[in-house]
Amino acid sequence: MNVLDWIAKWADYTPYKVALTSYASNEKYTYKDVHIYANRLIEKFHEAGYREGDRIAVIAEHNVAYIVLFVACQRMGLILVPLNYRMASRELDKLVKDCNPRILIFSETLRSQLNELTLEGIETVNMERVIEAYKAEVSVAERDYDIKEDNPLFIFYTSGTTGLPKGVIYTNKMLFWNSLNTSMQLGITYRDSTINTLPPYHTSGWNVFITPLLHKGGHIGMMEKFDAQKALCLLELEKTTLFMALPTMLLMMQKTEVFKRVNLKKLRYIISGGEKVNAELVSFWKKEKDIYIRPGYGLTEAGPSITSLHHDMALLKPNSIGKSNFYLDLKIVNENDEPLGVGEIGELCIKGDIVTPGYWNNSVVTKSKIVDGWLHTGDLALKDEEGFLYLKGRIDDMYISGGENIYPQEIELLLENYTGVTKASVFSVKCERWGACGIAFVESKDKAVTSEVLREYLKGNIADFKQPKYIFVLDEIPLTSLSKVSRKKLNKYFNTLKL
Repeated sequence: MNVLDWIAKWADYTPYKVALTSYASNEKYTYKDVHIYANRLIEKFHEAGYREGDRIAVIAEHNVAYIVLFVACQRMGLILVPLNYRMASRELDKLVKDCNPRILIFSETLRSQLNELTLEGIETVNMERVIEAYKAEVSVAERDYDIKEDNPLFIFYTSGTTGLPKGVIYTNKMLFWNSLNTSMQLGITYRDSTINTLPPYHTSGWNVFITPLLHKGGHIGMMEKFDAQKALCLLELEKTTLFMALPTMLLMMQKTEVFKRVNLKKLRYIISGGEKVNAELVSFWKKEKDIYIRPGYGLTEAGPSITSLHHDMALLKPNSIGKSNFYLDLKIVNENDEPLGVGEIGELCIKGDIVTPGYWNNSVVTKSKIVDGWLHTGDLALKDEEGFLYLKGRIDDMYISGGENIYPQEIELLLENYTGVTKASVFSVKCERWGACGIAFVESKDKAVTSEVLREYLKGNIADFKQPKYIFVLDEIPLTSLSKVSRKKLNKYFNTLKL
């Protein structure tokens, strides 16, 4: 038995333990079920002549069938390419051409996404047929699979805020070390369970809890679409112990009718990240539900389990992303790649077996981002005197106004600390006088929160040169499909204004 074939081991050790639950179909798959189902799929792939390295693209919601497909791909050396079904067909077509899959598997509910894709030479199969194939009552001989640690397992396409999204290669080695990092840092055991509400086209939808729990023999409940109220009810009903949610999702959950009534005593803590996890959110959940939120940091190119703030420090170190997880090295460097000291802002770099070998069909970007084994993240960070890390935004976000370096995240955190403000986004625009100046968008439904009030508030808290030239208060800040602030939409809105 291959040491990376976790499902085969658990199917042998605890065959009748439930591994997966679908809340859409009310089905339960044991570890033995997943093992057998994956083997049946493999037989079908063998019959079709699939070979190691072939890509399988998928346009479907996250579900139990997707996980069976993942196990089959890992055993055969196929590369799973989860595509973002919220993209426009034109955008998806570029990704399909880039990864050139042997087959594209789709959910019936998303069939319309295929209409404008160039699919010549690519087989298309409905996910229902995949389920029928692995549920067919046929005997499949047991065999050992040669799962190679350096084989690509996933291609995850980044969000592509500038230009075409890049395909990040995710290997079996990354999978193993990320799982170990996560389990060590969070104390995950076979007794643990989660409810996954995250999409499959992002690394967090697989590698925050799903793959670590499969490694540990735990239980995973699958919600195909996030519903704040339903998620809360299921967390109580299933006695879930671990949960991952973006800050935006947590805000939606705490506004539901059932929030105050649900009993979440079994929930050890909530992991959050993907965007700023502010101190107010952490305090609210601790006060109202006696649950700690553990902020962390990760990115598609590494892990994603890179740093974690221990729950004992969640309120003592507000806005920190914690310290580095096990089995990786971190450093903060200046533009000359020289290490920086305490309190100095520089680029965060990562080294270890959780780092991607590179980008699919993009050796130029690979060589520019990974130097001597160090991944240059493009994220600005600093370390305090106790070794706790703080993000200060992206290098691309930092702007120079009148010769001064300005870090938007500092201003965003201040604005989000103002009563009535739920979210803030700050970035730069061209300015004839200073070269660049700041623009701030603030989300608030409180009529007392105005741009004038916020400007006065900032005057007492930051230097004049850091003051945004423009401040806009919106009822709602637009988000991307990953619940992050959509800079593209805000820029488009700003460009329509005659200022």
